[in-house]
Amino acid sequence: FTVVGGGFAGIEVFGELRSLASGLLRYYPTLTFDDTKFHLIEAMGRIMPEVSLKSSHWVLKNLAQRGAEVHLDTQLKSAVGGHMELSTGETFESDLLVWTAGVMANPMLKMTDLPTEERGRLRVGADLRVIGEDGPIEGAWGSGDVSAVPDLTGKGIGGYCVPNAQHAVRQGKLLAKNIVGVLRGDAPAEYRHENLGSVATLGLGEGIFQSGKIAIKGAPAWLMHRGYHGLAIPMWERKIRVFTNWILNFFLRRDIVSIEARETPREAFAEYAARPK
Repeated sequence: FTVVGGGFAGIEVFGELRSLASGLLRYYPTLTFDDTKFHLIEAMGRIMPEVSLKSSHWVLKNLAQRGAEVHLDTQLKSAVGGHMELSTGETFESDLLVWTAGVMANPMLKMTDLPTEERGRLRVGADLRVIGEDGPIEGAWGSGDVSAVPDLTGKGIGGYCVPNAQHAVRQGKLLAKNIVGVLRGDAPAEYRHENLGSVATLGLGEGIFQSGKIAIKGAPAWLMHRGYHGLAIPMWERKIRVFTNWILNFFLRRDIVSIEARETPREAFAEYAARPK
């Protein structure tokens, strides 16, 4: 298993893959954990810049104790045919590659005449109106990952809100209110969200939470992560379904299903869509 990117997304994917592999081994007695290899590749000299350096060192130690190999100050040069080539000269084979090293704006913006910034994102103001050369463009609004929304708290990378779900959901709500407000003759409000902390999972029962100088590690942080994201799910009906499923998984283990179609995704189509002989 190879994960490229040592931010929150990469660490969470990495931890879940490791936990999933451990869970699968109980169903396949001919396999051992030594038959699996986990590689995390990060171009920076540290992982998880969202937390303190001390907390990131704890995460590195936790991953190492669970059989993970972390490559810092390293870039992935090639992954042709599952053969991983790193900038350090190291090479190894990998059956699964997950890319979490950043996102880009939807390329559909290139087919419009809307103003964009250097990274290809829609140029908007703090009130989420699209900003042209002469100021706000009438009737044009933007929010979420596709937009470069200024972070008024001053904590955003490069002065902009990071492209995550927390910002996108809040911006979407403000965008709707601003459009209605402008139609009624009111001035649009500016988007401002003060981040109270960061939380991530490192796999089943392991997590890390950071708020200022306060850091919580292990099972308590994992429970905080599950609770926070579970409550963020819209509608109580969905919340109840998800929480119930998590509780059942705790007692009944993960639901293991076959994913043979991943290896030959076209095989079923070719068999059943062909004209009968």
